[in-house]
Amino acid sequence: MTFTRTLTILLLSLLTLPLSAGSVFDLMFTGDDEAVAIRLEVPMDSVMNKVNTKQDARLRFVDVAGREQNWELNVSLRGKFRRQRCEYAPLKLDFGKKDLRNAGLEDWDKYKLVSTCSSDPMAKDLVIKEYLAYRIYNVLTPQSFRVQRVLITYVDANGNYPERTEEGFIIEDVDEMAARLGGKEVENALGLPAEVFNSTAEVTHALTQYLFSNGDFSMPLARNLKVVELPNGEMIPVGYDFDFSGWVGAPYASPTSEIGQQSIYQRIYQGYAQSDNTMRKVADHFRERRREVMGLLADFYYLNSEDRAVLQRFAARFFKELNQMNNNDAVLLYDQLRDGVAEMIPPGGEAGNFQSMGK
Repeated sequence: MTFTRTLTILLLSLLTLPLSAGSVFDLMFTGDDEAVAIRLEVPMDSVMNKVNTKQDARLRFVDVAGREQNWELNVSLRGKFRRQRCEYAPLKLDFGKKDLRNAGLEDWDKYKLVSTCSSDPMAKDLVIKEYLAYRIYNVLTPQSFRVQRVLITYVDANGNYPERTEEGFIIEDVDEMAARLGGKEVENALGLPAEVFNSTAEVTHALTQYLFSNGDFSMPLARNLKVVELPNGEMIPVGYDFDFSGWVGAPYASPTSEIGQQSIYQRIYQGYAQSDNTMRKVADHFRERRREVMGLLADFYYLNSEDRAVLQRFAARFFKELNQMNNNDAVLLYDQLRDGVAEMIPPGGEAGNFQSMGK
């Protein structure tokens, strides 16, 4: 193993570790797929009636060190589509920065809570499949959001609703993720020039979205992604929200017709044109991670066997097709990925950023 490769592996491993003080997320982050039981006490009438104001709440759980945690916080509704369509709207957990600092923690205070959309039994499987998308993203690159699987017991603060326990997961705070990567969030990423992005990171993000058959994002419009600026000025895109992907297969999802997608299961590559050398290096990296991805799916018994088998076939087909394209030296890998949609430019994008570089 070369010194450069050894150093790269060391740096990547360090990026996945929490900073020394830790965060409230680190208190519950197990590093595996075991769910942490949490109790969220909140006025359920406000949540169920989708009142669009912050609500006082209390969160209780036992942290990874075995200590009981009891936090006062605010919760509010989040999301657009799911807020309108879901029986149980997704929530944002907003901790007090002062409370966090007093506890000796970093003051990263805002976390997304993803839970079942409805009482339909299928809703649990959809949440688990979206959680798995984030976990596979983690396997492919540390430049992704960490997630913690949870079993959420909702407790009505007013005592009018019975307790209910749902499957869900919590997503790392944006600033926390950016700090872990050694950078900071770009507050307004709309319309950033394609050339400011680190080319390897951009291809990794785009190819991950392609794996999930997710058309519901946009680099030019900064939709369903965050951008992290590194100290050297390079930008890193980090995707989120995969519920409209073919990977999740939600019954409410619809294809992104403006990029030429006719079915949510149709993979459309939306990445910028990059050099063939960069494209193939990232494809090689994905091939190296194939066994770990497939192993994660094979061993993930929290999802029913039928859906797990579907995801295994879905991922296996991606890796097979990517390997075939990568082995074809006669045609640029970018051109192969964009075959059939080469003339389709994502909304807000400039045609020149999606044109073949030629041999």
